[in-house]
Formats: sequence, C-alpha cells, structure tokens
Amino acid sequence: MNRRQHLELAALCRNVHRDVDMAAHSTFRAGGVVEAMVRTGDMEELAALLRWLHRERIAWHVIGGGSNILVTGRYREGVFIRLCGKARDNLLKQDGDSFLVRASAGSSLAALVGWCVRNNLGGLAGMAGIPGSVGGAIRMNAGAFGHAIGDVLDEIQCLNEWGEPVTVTREQAVFSYRCTQLPGEPRIRMVITEAMFRLKAADGLQVAAQCRNNIERRRRDQPQGVHSAGSFFKNPQGDFAGRLIEQAGLKGMTVGRAMVSPKHANFIVNTGGAAPEDIVGLMEQVRQKVLAYSGILLEPEVRIY
Repeated sequence: MNRRQHLELAALCRNVHRDVDMAAHSTFRAGGVVEAMVRTGDMEELAALLRWLHRERIAWHVIGGGSNILVTGRYREGVFIRLCGKARDNLLKQDGDSFLVRASAGSSLAALVGWCVRNNLGGLAGMAGIPGSVGGAIRMNAGAFGHAIGDVLDEIQCLNEWGEPVTVTREQAVFSYRCTQLPGEPRIRMVITEAMFRLKAADGLQVAAQCRNNIERRRRDQPQGVHSAGSFFKNPQGDFAGRLIEQAGLKGMTVGRAMVSPKHANFIVNTGGAAPEDIVGLMEQVRQKVLAYSGILLEPEVRIY
C-alpha cells in the first residue's frame, strides 16, 4: 500500500497495526511479517473495509484464532483481518424442540462450547478442545470423534467482497471434510460474520463430562507443551494421515527447528525458533516420502499464506 492508502485505512478502522509479526498470532509461533492487520467486531466497519479493499484492489485475508494458519515469506503485502467477538453476546431462542444459538464468527470456539454447557445445550461437545474461533471452525468444518460443526449449523451470516450482507442456509452451504463452501465461492469471496446453531436441551453436567472426556483424549493422543497448528494433513479417504506418516518411518524427522512429532505423526511441531520455511520444507518432504511409500499425496489441512 502507498502512504495515502495507509492513511485511509487508519481513518477507516479503529484498530489497525502495521508490520505485524504473525508468529505472535499463530499457534505455530512462526510466521512472516504482514503489512497491516485490522481487528474488528463492528460489522459496519468490516463492510466499509471490504468495500475499500475491493475499490483499491488490495490483497486481504481473514484469519480466525490463528490455530490453523502459517504465513510464509519475510514480508507479505496487504491486509489481514481478525474478527473479534465474545460468547456473552450469544443469543438464544427456542424453536420447537430445538434451541437456536447465534454466535459471532470472531468469538472463541472454546467459549461457545462452555456457554452451551452452562445453558444446558448439547450438540457441540465434540468441539471441546479444538482451539480457534467460531468462524475459523466453520470455514474448516472442524470436528473430531465423528462429529463436525456443520452437523449443527442452521444458518450462516456473511459479507461478500463488496461488503454486502448475505444469508446462507445450511441447505445452501456445502459441508465436506475440513471444508465449508459457501454459494458463489471461489468466484466470489465471502467473510463469515456470525452463525446460528440448532442445538438440543441437555443435562449440562453430562455435556460437561463429555467435553472433559474429549479434551482428555486429545491430551492423551496429541503432543503437549510444543507449538503446532494441530493436525497438519487431512486424512485421505479410508485412512489416516498419521498412520501413513508413521508407516513411512517419519516420526521425529526434522527440517531446521520443525519436527514431525514423535507422539503423533500428523503433527508438525515448532521445537523452538522454527522459521516458516522450516515447516514448509518439512511438509514437502513428508508429502513426497509418503507418496513414494504409499502412493498417496497428502493434502495440508493448515492454511498456508
């Protein structure tokens, strides 16, 4: 961006930061520097920002809680947008034998799960222990233990790239493994701003117990005390990425400060000071070695910018 554009961006949005180190905004604790980051929970401000970005032809990306991203390169031009929101702003209403819960895309997924427990609502216990934001979880159709967030979505509110509001029903969205596609994509870019979940009444104590069990399973099976972006590769149909990586003998493999976790092979971890290039380099070596061993080319689940 030129000087005029930087000044206009600062006048347009209340929370703008320049030259942001993305290592501080990623659970990998690795990443390059981006030209500008905007944090906003104001939908009018977001709409105005999207209109301005479109008019000025400036590159932009939306990130959630930073739990599934890696920004590569030393410096990336454009604007990264981080949505904000709080679980206390959730709205609840009854609809027949269901309850509709509205949550902002920028709110924490963990906070939403906790809010549902306190309000005796079931349906999201499978999301317990998954980091990141509600919007990011919807984008990835996040899930575990046979459940995905798309299973309980009723409606998604969005802004398109021109800042216009769009309502997407669950019938219009396409939910697949670790992906949610909205109408018009990828031709038209869409930003998820909030979602409506259809949940059932449940005993809060039982839901809390389910959540604790799911969190304990994650702690038992996944590496702890190191920085990562969770499962790095998508599971190929009928198999598990971790099994293929382990069978290829790649547990503990390193490139620079990045390592395939000895505990769970589908985790690439930052052992301390890893550069994005270390992680990408290790990713490519794992993909090629698994391809040579099994004939399967693994697809990253992590969003790489």
